Amino acid sequence: MNDRIKDFLINHPSFTTDEFADVLYEETPGIGRATIFNVLKQKCSSGEISRIGRGHFVSSAEKAYTYDLSEHAKEISSLIQFEYPLIKYQVWELYQLNEFVNHQFSKNTIFIDVENMLDESVFNLLFERYLHVLHNPDIKEYEKYAGDETVVVRKLISEAPMPAGQHHQAALEKILVDLFARGIPRAIVSRSEYPKIFEEVFRKYNINQTKMLRYARRRGVSNSLADYIHSNTDITLEIK
Repeated sequence: MNDRIKDFLINHPSFTTDEFADVLYEETPGIGRATIFNVLKQKCSSGEISRIGRGHFVSSAEKAYTYDLSEHAKEISSLIQFEYPLIKYQVWELYQLNEFVNHQFSKNTIFIDVENMLDESVFNLLFERYLHVLHNPDIKEYEKYAGDETVVVRKLISEAPMPAGQHHQAALEKILVDLFARGIPRAIVSRSEYPKIFEEVFRKYNINQTKMLRYARRRGVSNSLADYIHSNTDITLEIK
């Protein structure tokens, strides 16, 4: 069975659960569905395959994304957790994109997205302690008041992929959509950097396309995002 699976993965860089199941049924008639799911789970855990959406997988050497936030971002996240231990929020910062862009960002901006009705409280908390803290600014306000370590507090949009780690770090899927949707990230990151950002992200890391496009739909940019990726990058979206 292992050789048959190995051959299948070599010849199928992307596949569905049903396609994978058909191979196992041919090799072992009568195999249970639970066993097939366990095999897929083991392959995902070992890194041989990656889940990119519900019932969709890719065979690749990609890995889960990790990033060590700046000390300033960690300090802010820890303060929010201490003052509001039950609050829902997500953190990401502009410096994260330096891994993917041609022109490095020399000034950082930390984005704190907070659940509705509590974003103003978090803004007030941070405004009392730090310089250059802005609450849902437009681009004119951002350009007027931003500094070397700007903190932007915004409302957390529903359907955003779940954060990871002790500092509630935003998922890459969320960051990609935030870059494409209206707002400060789209305004301050040059459009000329987008193809490289998307291609590098997809080349290096596991991206759950279902989560990305669900969040994009919530932000009203799913079609334009998918069209842009198709027309301006070498990425093939497996999820429509």
